[in-house]
Amino acid sequence: MTVSSTIVEDSHQVIGEIVQLLHQASEQTWQGAATESPRVSLGLGIYLVHAQVSTLLPTDYQVLLVDVVDRTVVQLLRDAEHRTRTLPLPETAISELVVALWDLIREASHLDW
Repeated sequence: MTVSSTIVEDSHQVIGEIVQLLHQASEQTWQGAATESPRVSLGLGIYLVHAQVSTLLPTDYQVLLVDVVDRTVVQLLRDAEHRTRTLPLPETAISELVVALWDLIREASHLDW
């Protein structure tokens, strides 16, 4: 295994973890949310970022499970943002993801859970 293939595989693992954290965050956000609630908009925003990040993985990639038990939506989003710091991807791809996550964290922090 070469260094570059190890970096790619490590990146896929981190991206898979981010995908899983975002999926769980969107599910928790929608749970019990009223139809016209700001939580629905937040859930859609999280789901859209989830979909964008998912495109960075090969279609046949098997995502490894991440422990998401007893974490709030804000904690899940912060965990996802924290994992971006280890990604050796082009700066523009990372910066767009980080900005999107910061926006979601800010929005989630202001909601009444």
